[in-house]
Amino acid sequence: MARGHWLDPLARKLLQAVGELPPDPPAQRSTPPLPLPEPPAAPSWVVDVNRATADQWRQLPGCSEAMVNVLMRLQRGGVQFTQADDLFQLLDLPALQAEEWRPHLVFNWYGDAPPLEEPSPLDLNGASPQELEQRLLWPAPRLQRLLQERLRRRFENLADLQERLCLPPEAIEQLLGKVRFGERRPGPSLPPRG
Repeated sequence: MARGHWLDPLARKLLQAVGELPPDPPAQRSTPPLPLPEPPAAPSWVVDVNRATADQWRQLPGCSEAMVNVLMRLQRGGVQFTQADDLFQLLDLPALQAEEWRPHLVFNWYGDAPPLEEPSPLDLNGASPQELEQRLLWPAPRLQRLLQERLRRRFENLADLQERLCLPPEAIEQLLGKVRFGERRPGPSLPPRG
């Protein structure tokens, strides 16, 4: 049997009340463990990038009608994306906006396995004919059409390239993340009339 204090508990309390004995030390309570932080909640909605409707794209913060138009044109052309960075590069999204979109994007691939990626984007509007030939590895007639169309008017984006050159979806998919369209340059200024 455990030994208690030699004083009667009532007498002990009385002596503590008049200051003859120090108060009892606070009872040691076992503190409950701190709750674990909750994992970030999954987004309440997602966009299947390769099958999204125009209305689904519009749910993303800051997704403009011009962006929706490009994405829908590429989708109609059969183009599929494999990763978010390719999509962000195509749309030229600012980093903060891209991070707002990222949790809502799902990249399901429909059909055969996706193509492998290659780094260093090629400027289709500014590269030399020799560089285009070496990097694109396109048949001569297709490369010639690209050069002729580029002289007529700069390419705006992949959808514009696909439509003007009548490229199959596979050709555009091979270009995802590998090409860019350079900076817009103002046209030549006309001399003032005098």
